[in-house]
Amino acid sequence: MIVSHKHKLIFVKARKVAGTSFEIALSRFCGENDIITPISRDDEKIRRERGYMSARNFNFGLVDLFARDKEAVLFNRSLPLKFYNHIPAKRARARLPAQVWRDYRKVALVRNPWDRAVSIFFWKNTKRDRKPKLKNFTSYFKEKDYLLEINYPNYMIDGQDIIDTYIRYEHFEEDILKLEAEAPGLTGLWDTFKDINAKSETRNREITTQQIFRRHPDVNSQIAKVNKWEIDKFGYSLT
Repeated sequence: MIVSHKHKLIFVKARKVAGTSFEIALSRFCGENDIITPISRDDEKIRRERGYMSARNFNFGLVDLFARDKEAVLFNRSLPLKFYNHIPAKRARARLPAQVWRDYRKVALVRNPWDRAVSIFFWKNTKRDRKPKLKNFTSYFKEKDYLLEINYPNYMIDGQDIIDTYIRYEHFEEDILKLEAEAPGLTGLWDTFKDINAKSETRNREITTQQIFRRHPDVNSQIAKVNKWEIDKFGYSLT
């Protein structure tokens, strides 16, 4: 997550949409007072080596310890983070000043739900020196169907879409350049982003998404139902 007071922008980070690469790129345009949540050690190294702003201003402050709605804990328990990677939108709204949440542009990345499901399957099941077995694809999502909606807490509050600007995984250049045009202070974001590859995909590219779902029609039906909101809003399909 990033809250840029400099550009009046809140980046709400979803999963399996190249969010870390975008977050690193956006860090280049942040200031000292902006909120930048921590990412992995290797990814923080990328930010540091490039001279971008690193994680900052994400912890609870002393004033939070005495707030009525505090979640921080004293004495023998460590304090949780006030803002953190993939924080749900509802919790971010509760912890930010109301004016910031109301007035800042909320940005998120989105991806074709069929491709995202495949990416999630390989991400969750790839082990060292062992590839996941695609024959388990249907049973996996039957048991863990909530993963098909894994990003909805980042996009929605109480079932209502709260994102102002979506950047589509399939149209990164077009959508990031559009954001730059609307927020000139971010000029160069696309050029920065396209040069970063924070996390490589773990999926098997020898088989296409279409082939996977032809073998697993039940998951195809799950996605068509569970992810109808995204499919309708962005015109996604299994093609």
